[in-house]
Amino acid sequence: MRCFEAMGAGALLLTDAGNYPPGMVDGRAMSVYADAKVAVGLIEKSLSDGSWRNIAAASHSMIR
Repeated sequence: MRCFEAMGAGALLLTDAGNYPPGMVDGRAMSVYADAKVAVGLIEKSLSDGSWRNIAAASHSMIR
């Protein structure tokens, strides 16, 4: 449920690696991490380069 809440709100979905429904693709509709170090790196990168905006917008459009 948290996945759809984040996507519906237009926020970046940053989640652990796993099995997700079609359309939920890493780098397009969400950002996936394998461990805490990778998660921190993704957060820092997404905030510094603004890449979270495009991913969040794409996932929000998909949910709508």
